[in-house]
Amino acid sequence: MTNKEGNMFTDDDTIFADDDAIFVNDDVIFANDDKVLVKQDNDFSCKDTGWKVFIVDDEKDVHQLTKFVLEDYVYQNKPLEFLSAYSASDARELINQHNNIAVIFLDVVMETNDAGLKLIEYIREHNKFARIILRTGQPGYAPEKQVILKYDINDYKNKTELTDQKLFTVITSSLRAYSDIMTIELYRQSLEDKVIERTLQLKNKNETLIILNEKLIALNQEKNEFLGIAAHDLKNPLSAIQSLANLMRMAINDFPQEKIVEFAAMIENSAQRLFALIQNLLDVNAIESGSTHISLASYDILPFFQTVVQNYLKPAENKNIEINFNFAEEAYPILADENAIFQVLDNLVSNAIKYSLHGKSVYFTLSKTESRVRCEIRDEGPGLSEKDLAQLFGKFARLTPRPTGDEHSTGLGLFIVKKLVEIMKGDVWCESELGRGTTFITEFPLLAEDE
Repeated sequence: MTNKEGNMFTDDDTIFADDDAIFVNDDVIFANDDKVLVKQDNDFSCKDTGWKVFIVDDEKDVHQLTKFVLEDYVYQNKPLEFLSAYSASDARELINQHNNIAVIFLDVVMETNDAGLKLIEYIREHNKFARIILRTGQPGYAPEKQVILKYDINDYKNKTELTDQKLFTVITSSLRAYSDIMTIELYRQSLEDKVIERTLQLKNKNETLIILNEKLIALNQEKNEFLGIAAHDLKNPLSAIQSLANLMRMAINDFPQEKIVEFAAMIENSAQRLFALIQNLLDVNAIESGSTHISLASYDILPFFQTVVQNYLKPAENKNIEINFNFAEEAYPILADENAIFQVLDNLVSNAIKYSLHGKSVYFTLSKTESRVRCEIRDEGPGLSEKDLAQLFGKFARLTPRPTGDEHSTGLGLFIVKKLVEIMKGDVWCESELGRGTTFITEFPLLAEDE
């Protein structure tokens, strides 16, 4: 058999002329069918059944002989799986189809004198890890050193040099190198994945820390604002108490009895303002710290509502405000906390009286549907702007409308109302327009008669 590279064999009976021929006689080197097994501590595992060995050569005999010699070869408990291409163009197609080729036996001279060399670059673009052994029958077409270095060529052999022992040696060393490379690559990918995972964790933690830091800054600013407003609101009644007490101490004998009683009433009023503010501050702290003691039980809201309205008949009379209370049912059972429901209704009713103009009317209405109990408190006050509505239930909300009878407001009442209503599984909201009064609505789940 001959080819363009010259006679590969010296006669029809031997493969190579020297004593180290692949076949010395008709017996193959694996005549006893024993498999070659090379064990290593680090066994690279993959899902494939064997090591893919790619033979790229335009001589069919080279393919057949290589397969024949290595057909029983086993490395790391896996046999060889052969792929064959007889031209550079065929090789490109197979390289595209198989990205896990372990070893490539590549002929330098095929369609052209440098077809194999040109194919190397294409191989390395698609497979960085395969071990490449260049083979040629024409030693004069040796690759340049830069090709060997640039494209990670494992070995360069003259075809006549690949005896049985040398073929065994080169496939073993190549597979060992490939296995080590893939083990390192596996570790590298695992390490890279862990680095990516850890980086993502650190990024998430950093983002969480940034969010928490922003919340802490906001809470600190809120705390400073809280303390500033609280100090301001505490200062005024304390100053009044101090001034009146000092005046009475210095000149008590100069004032008639009626004036002394008036001073005492003013001191009592200032003390009540202080008590209300401190109580609200304590309520806010309890709500935000989650220490509010709420005990839900079945209550009829009607008696609560009637009692609270009764408590504000005198303040309403002082401002000539007409009270209208409407309800149609005998009972309005809800699940509530006794103290909390009193506090909610007291705050809403007091606000209606506090912000109503003299000579106007306030309307209190109780109604219920199949599933809800609804409380409406409507006044004929100045109403609220969209800006006021947006901050209505916030802490220390300073709204445009002011109390119409010099009443005091802490700016905390509606914040407490909303939190308490929500704790009792209810809803509260406000409907208002400038110049058309304000309606506060609270709704609670209606309890069935047997609950």
